[in-house]
Amino acid sequence: MDGEMAGKQLIRKEIYKLKQSLPDDEAACLSRKICRRLVRTEAFQKARCVALYHSIRGEVQTVALIEEWYKKKKIVLPAISGENMNFYPYTGKEHIIPGTLNIPEPDSQEMIPAANIDLFIVPGIAFDRACNRLGRGKGYYDVFLTGTDKPAIGLCFGFQLKDHIPAEEHDRKMTMVITEDTTVSSHHQSHRNPHAY
Repeated sequence: MDGEMAGKQLIRKEIYKLKQSLPDDEAACLSRKICRRLVRTEAFQKARCVALYHSIRGEVQTVALIEEWYKKKKIVLPAISGENMNFYPYTGKEHIIPGTLNIPEPDSQEMIPAANIDLFIVPGIAFDRACNRLGRGKGYYDVFLTGTDKPAIGLCFGFQLKDHIPAEEHDRKMTMVITEDTTVSSHHQSHRNPHAY
């Protein structure tokens, strides 16, 4: 277990360095490509209520995506309260406040239950080709997504997609992971190897 934790920390450090060296304009360009691939997926097209995240530096940028879609679909964003993460509707830039860790979140009181969300778009430090996700280590998404069987799509830059990352039983696999030039789906993985958990 300790080796696994150390492995995760090494990946986090490596990705952090790569993110630091990614110029902002390149991050913006790659993010546009990734978001274009996302909106073309059947899961996104069909979803009426989409849980997105408000990106911070080093993450696939989602602010333009949120702005483009919040009047066409119900877009909800996460807010952290203590140990819990919940989702609230996004209704425009003027209704955004700095939340925990200075990540912007909606100032709405209308909590949207997981059952009402059709698709989750999830950030991560790294993902692998079996659609495992390595988060920041707080486990907010793992806990929230464990309670729902709705599709979850991870967004990341190409350098964040690894062949393998350490995963534990309770870690929720993504349905799909999208980079600027690759889309991997967990269905394809399990199809090739039915014993892969």
